Amino acid sequence: MCGRYLTPDEAAFERHFGVPAPTEYFSSYNVAPSQPAPVVLIDTKGDAAGERRAEMLTWGFKPGWARRSWINARSETVFRSNAFAEAARGRRCLVASAGWYEWQGDATPKQPYVHYAPRFEPLALAGIWTSAVEDGVRRRTFAILTRPAVPEVEWVHDRMPVVLAPQDYAAWLGPDTPRPELERVLAESRPAAIETRPVSTYVNKPAHDDPRCIEPLTAGEADDPEQDPAERDG
Repeated sequence: MCGRYLTPDEAAFERHFGVPAPTEYFSSYNVAPSQPAPVVLIDTKGDAAGERRAEMLTWGFKPGWARRSWINARSETVFRSNAFAEAARGRRCLVASAGWYEWQGDATPKQPYVHYAPRFEPLALAGIWTSAVEDGVRRRTFAILTRPAVPEVEWVHDRMPVVLAPQDYAAWLGPDTPRPELERVLAESRPAAIETRPVSTYVNKPAHDDPRCIEPLTAGEADDPEQDPAERDG
């Protein structure tokens, strides 16, 4: 699963994805569900139809009919799911990331780890998005697709986000990409290189959003016993 992640700074975002950052862009060391975060999608209507652009969408996929939201969707079943299939067919996005967190252990609090590309370079996580009116306001929301963890990180958690290769960005975003090609992209996705290190339970609290979230845990460091983030959706 993916229950927390971090995003690149604005310059790194624009350099990696090749689109201007939204005017309201901000980077985060600790994106939590229900918060806005940057995604890249393709316009399907208007003068900019077919062009990539970036938006800040709310993390927590919530169609208009739903009473709940989903932060994750399983890539293995996304095209068959009643909740996600429509979006998987036509509303796909790249979720900008600089790494993600997972928690390990049976004791409370669990030990958090951060997984990241070398030097915290940007990553694109496969996402789907939807749009609905709630309380008179139209909101766009998204979910991150997950897959079985690759061997490098499965010792921490058995699920991980789908990390797309740059050569697959166009296929994932393309409105006319055939489903078999999309399924291939999901099945073959894996980070080119990934590093992992334990971090303090400081990251457990969503209000904590600063470099301390990713600082290596030093021997003998006293952890702050904040509550573990709620696990949901897989």
